[in-house]
Parts: sequence; C-alpha cells; structure tokens
Amino acid sequence: MLQFPFSRFKQALAMVGFLAVTSTVHAQAASATPAEAGLAVDVSVNGKPITRNHITLMGANFTQDRQAPGPEAQAAARAELITQEVLAQAALKEGLDKKPVVADQIAFQQRAILSRAYLEDYFIRNPVTDDTLKTAYDFSVAGGKLTEYKVRHILVNDLPKAEELAGRLAKGEDFIALAKVETLDPGGQNNGGDLGWFRPDIFVDANFARAVQALKKGEVSKQPVRSRFGWHLIKLEDGPRPVTNAAKWDQLDEPVKQALRQRSAQARLEALTEGLTAKAKLAGPGLAANSTSAAAGSKSKRAP
Repeated sequence: MLQFPFSRFKQALAMVGFLAVTSTVHAQAASATPAEAGLAVDVSVNGKPITRNHITLMGANFTQDRQAPGPEAQAAARAELITQEVLAQAALKEGLDKKPVVADQIAFQQRAILSRAYLEDYFIRNPVTDDTLKTAYDFSVAGGKLTEYKVRHILVNDLPKAEELAGRLAKGEDFIALAKVETLDPGGQNNGGDLGWFRPDIFVDANFARAVQALKKGEVSKQPVRSRFGWHLIKLEDGPRPVTNAAKWDQLDEPVKQALRQRSAQARLEALTEGLTAKAKLAGPGLAANSTSAAAGSKSKRAP
C-alpha cells in the first residue's frame, strides 16, 4: 500500500485544528449565542448575501495578529467584500468560472475547506476527552508500561541539510561536536543536542517519538526524521528503561496533559487519513514519480 509521510498540513490539523475544535465546542456549550449567528446577513449585493462570518474572517486581515476585528476593521472588511462580490458576479456573468484554470483554482480552495470541515466534524463526533486519556494513562502507570530514553538530536529546517549532516555522521564525524555547530535547537548548541531522559508517551510529536523507540542503544537514525519542528537526526545514548515514580494523571502539569491530548489527536488523525487513503482509488503519473523519488532517496541514504 502506498504510504504518505505525515505532512505539515496534517500536523497543523492535529495540533491546531483539534484544539480549536475543542475550544469551539466548549465555547458553544457555554454561550447562549448559537453558532449559526455568524450566518446572519450583514449586507447583500444584488441579492447575494455577505454574512457576519465573512466580515469576521476578512476583518482579521485588518487587525494586528489577526485578532477579532473592531468597528473600523469590520468597515474595511465590508468594503473589501463588496468590491470582491461585484467583481465575482461580473466574472460569473461572463462564464469565467467555467474556464479550466479558474475552475482548477476553485477546486483547490474547495478541497482545503471541505477537508478541514470533515476533520472538525470528526473530532466533534469523536472527541478526545480527558476521562479517556486519564483511564489509559493511569493504566500504563499502574502496569509499569512507561519507558524513557536518553537522547541527543540535531535539528535543522530542511531535508537537504539533514541529509548532508546524515552523510557526515555516516563518515564518522562526532555527533556531539556536529550538534553544537549545526543544530537550531538553542539548548542543543550548548550541550551537543542533549535532551536528557526522554519520555515518548508525553512528547508532543508522534513521529519523533516513534523514531526514538525504533533505535537501539548507541544507534543514530539512518534517515532524517520529520517533526512539526523541522528535520532531526537522533542518537539514542541509553535506554529504554522503566519510568520510576511516574505521576498519575491528576498530578501531571497542564503542558504535559496538553501534549497527551495532542498526541491522541494526531494518532486519531493518522488512523483516519490512512484508512480513507487505503480505500481510495489512486491513479496518475504523480504516483510513479513519487515511487521513483522515494526509491532514489532510499538508495542515497544507504550509500556509504
């Protein structure tokens, strides 16, 4: 089966989208204002409505840090949307939406909107709850199933740089010395990429955690590992070893709980997208290009 990497799009949805959905659901439950209030018409152009939602979304472009727009930003957004609407209506009259290039651009936007809508609906119907996480986590604590690993890493922004460093390590360069010079992790520049004893179960990025668990003591990852932070080369210095005196769920700090929530959301998203992709009928020259690229990359990584 064709495998796709866990992309930045999926990472953003798992981390940001899930948290946004969760906060939205809680806010709607606590608010007397129905979610549909944003669908109210703010102004119409030749009978075509511009809703309050549109004003809010466009208004964020006229504020600092995309905050909720005030009256001035809303007025600017309204004027911009009216201009867009009269132009869009003129384009429709001339049939420009039927032009292949324009239709292709519309399809691109529609795909992104619908995929996000599906994911938001999925998490509303299948929420990640603290009760579920608490039960699973405390069961692992009671059973002594939690482990930790002593890890070093080198973090860079892009794959070509990571592959270059992987080649240098393969030729015998010292991991610690290379980390001090090349890593973008500020702490790692001082300590040679040392993360100390690392617990995969509470780390926010599942890709990085799985890569650590796949290594043997003293081994360096043969291929760069992508996470939401960038590209990593990872060295396992020691472990795994059981976590002693692990805190139960109620004793965890909020950042740790948040990491567990994000990990759970990411795992669900991976299972969901992999299942849908497995059922999909994929065709086209791009699939062959992906396979060729993957094979070439694999050979270059195995080269001495």
